[in-house]
Amino acid sequence: MAFTSIVLILLSAFCHALWNFYGKSSRDTRIFFFWCGFYTVCIAFVTFGIKQPVIPKPVWVYIAVSALVHLLYRLFLAHSYTVGEISFVYPITRAAPAFLPIFAFLFLNERISTQGLIGIFCVMVSILLYQQREEHIQFKAFLRFLRAPDALWAYATLASVIGYSLIDKQGMSEFHQHSTDANLWRAATYYLMENSISQVLYCVSCLIRFSHQQIVQIGRKEWKRILAVVVLTMVSYSLILSVLMTEKVSYVTAVRQCSVIFVVLFGGYALKEAYIKRRLIAAVIMVLGIFLIAYQ
Repeated sequence: MAFTSIVLILLSAFCHALWNFYGKSSRDTRIFFFWCGFYTVCIAFVTFGIKQPVIPKPVWVYIAVSALVHLLYRLFLAHSYTVGEISFVYPITRAAPAFLPIFAFLFLNERISTQGLIGIFCVMVSILLYQQREEHIQFKAFLRFLRAPDALWAYATLASVIGYSLIDKQGMSEFHQHSTDANLWRAATYYLMENSISQVLYCVSCLIRFSHQQIVQIGRKEWKRILAVVVLTMVSYSLILSVLMTEKVSYVTAVRQCSVIFVVLFGGYALKEAYIKRRLIAAVIMVLGIFLIAYQ
């Protein structure tokens, strides 16, 4: 992998970690994500106004299903950050690359190598470390820690990430077969359309759950961070798209997992969260495991 590509991926990882940190540090993460979604939909309308998307009929099914799963992802992630620490929640939600080979093996007939199995084992060990809530590590208490609210919501978020990843993989394969547009525009079209639908649904759910006053208050007080998150999200995604044009997706995914380390550092030093040294070790083990899976 080219050095420039590695730098761009690490920059994308940092942007991803930073926008999650801004979301977690909000007065109300759920409403904060409402405003992020609102501005993202506005950008999508402008983009599609400039160039009208042409989406093949078979792809619409994947976009619709992915949008629903992304809606669950946003609901779960917002609630995870409301009840849990980002240095605990985020790494678990980013462990999807370790579990995707298992589901790809079960549903897409893909194979897992010995190195891949070792990588999956490393991620499992890192998750066990993340789960520890006491001064001394107690693996026997894993199931008890697993029932904690932040753990339940974090793993629900992880499940949604695995779900939409499998759906999007098939959706983009269909898009490739039925469209002659440039790869970059196909990816952007799929992302913006799926994202817009799920964001609209999420915004509607917030309008039902929260008062107009609560929503407006967060929008006025945190508009700078909200706009920063929208920009960071687009920059992070754009950098990944640009690198994917020349590098293997598995390699890109592996390097991007460094965002886990960035988030643990944010949580420990900016938010003063607990067990930061243990979670940093777990983050490094998780990234190592993802590398083993990607470079098999």
